[in-house]
Amino acid sequence: MIEYFTESDLQKVLKQRKKVLILYFIIVGIYLLSSVAIILWFRTLPYKSPTITLVKVLHHCLSGIFIIFSAIYLGIVFKRVNRFCRISHNLLFALNESSTGSFIECDETVQDKEGVEFKSLVFLEWNKYKNDFFERKVLVFNEREFPEIPVNANVRYVTQGNVLLRYEIL
Repeated sequence: MIEYFTESDLQKVLKQRKKVLILYFIIVGIYLLSSVAIILWFRTLPYKSPTITLVKVLHHCLSGIFIIFSAIYLGIVFKRVNRFCRISHNLLFALNESSTGSFIECDETVQDKEGVEFKSLVFLEWNKYKNDFFERKVLVFNEREFPEIPVNANVRYVTQGNVLLRYEIL
């Protein structure tokens, strides 16, 4: 079987998540050090000094910029990487389902599943309970290329949560 998603892919995602967190904690450290420096500066000023207002404005601006940056960075960048990491972990360690179907087409429409974008492969699969064929859309990551599967080829594929893990052309 051809592996579409492997454990090395999970390791790449975990490494990317770690980089995002390290960058954020470096920025938090810089903010805390500069905040402590401003507070120490404020504590050394004499009573009713004209620079007290400047120090307060500087600290408030720095805090506001940090809060806005944190909301954007954690709300967009980290949230996206964390969701991708969670789905990647589930792909390898949750229960898998094996199916066989006839490949029909590649669907370029972007779909959202648990905050991660996917494209889909359309298979014609037999339903043994209804005794009829139905179209099944198997999801593949939007950032990756579609697997090379000829049209009308019979394919055995393994999915987890309807996301393609590996496939074999029969």
